[in-house]
Amino acid sequence: MLNIVADLRKQLEPVRDQGRRPTCLSFAASAAHRSAHKHPTELSTEWLYYHATKRDGLRADEGSTIEATRTVILEDGQPDEEFWPYQGRDASPNPYRPPGQGPEVVCCDSGLRHKNADCWRAEIDKGSPVVITVFISPAFFQPARFVGPEPLMAEDLIPIDPTMAHAVVLAGYGDLNGAMHFLVRNSWGLGWGWAGYAWISEAYLTRRFAGAFVIQHGACDDVQSHDTSAHPRLRVG
Repeated sequence: MLNIVADLRKQLEPVRDQGRRPTCLSFAASAAHRSAHKHPTELSTEWLYYHATKRDGLRADEGSTIEATRTVILEDGQPDEEFWPYQGRDASPNPYRPPGQGPEVVCCDSGLRHKNADCWRAEIDKGSPVVITVFISPAFFQPARFVGPEPLMAEDLIPIDPTMAHAVVLAGYGDLNGAMHFLVRNSWGLGWGWAGYAWISEAYLTRRFAGAFVIQHGACDDVQSHDTSAHPRLRVG
């Protein structure tokens, strides 16, 4: 039986679908940023992704980094989704640039901290969803099995592939037969897991961890990394 201790699904916006584009980090960060501000509308994922890739000097098809994403949220902020809606699920537009006028934005600060799953639980207990980057494996692509009404993703011990960095949101936690699990919110549409959510073991997430952050409105957000020098320029997508 899955014992759910915390569940933030109701305070997060509906799950969206990034399609074939490497925009998962921007989708995860946008959902957490909106939640931190209790903002009434979706924030522009396209704006966040564009400015993050621009800061890193990356093409629009190369993904983005945690450091650039954090910097954009602090220095450029995010406008509402209606200012620059997501530009399609299959390919980036050409030319790729935001609308010309300056939008009204919301911003947050950030600071560094090391990996600690107890810290993730503490943040969730405070109502802060955690944006996390992991090196996913084929198990992530398999259909979920169900424990009662809750979807559970399979565990595996496949070696880490450093090209498989993917960002999601930790939106809750609980235990299954004594093993700790986190509720993961993905950006692959409603068909992943159940309505875009699934439970994944703490062991899977900590073994494949690359970095994470929590956005806190009006205060510093906590950015965890198992080694702050290991993946400073990791392209996520």
